[in-house]
Amino acid sequence: MGRGICDRVYLGFEKIRANRQNMSDGAGRDGTEKKRLLSAECNVGGRIFEVELLVLSNGCFSSITEDRVPRMGAITVAVRTGERSASSALIPESKGSIFAGMVGEMLAEKLRGIAVVSLYLREELDAASMKTLINEVRKLLS
Repeated sequence: MGRGICDRVYLGFEKIRANRQNMSDGAGRDGTEKKRLLSAECNVGGRIFEVELLVLSNGCFSSITEDRVPRMGAITVAVRTGERSASSALIPESKGSIFAGMVGEMLAEKLRGIAVVSLYLREELDAASMKTLINEVRKLLS
C-alpha cells in the first residue's frame, strides 16, 4: 500500500535528522571534535525559551524562541569586520530588536564571522532576562 504525503515528509525529516546526527561532530579550530547543532531549554522568570545554534566554519544560525514550539521571529544579521562587529535587522520587530543585535554581535565576535539570529518573543524582555539568555548562548558555545 502506498504512503501518504505526510508519511513521506516525516520519513524525509527522519533522514535529515539521521544525517544531522552523523554530521553533528566536526573538527574545531583547535583540532578537537565539536558539535555543530547545539540546543538548550531554559526557564527565565517562569518563561520557557528554546535556544538553538547551528555552528558553521564562518559563523552560525541562531534561533531563540519563547515557548517549546520552534518559530521564526525577527531576523537580525551580524558580521565581524576587522576589530568590530555590526548588526542589522532584516525583519524588525518591536520586541527585542536590540537584544537580537546584541546576541548576533556577540556570536559574530566569538565565531569570527557571520551570525544570523531569529528571535521570537511573546512579551518584551527585561534586562535580567536578556542577561540570562546571553549567558545561556555563551554556555552553549563553550
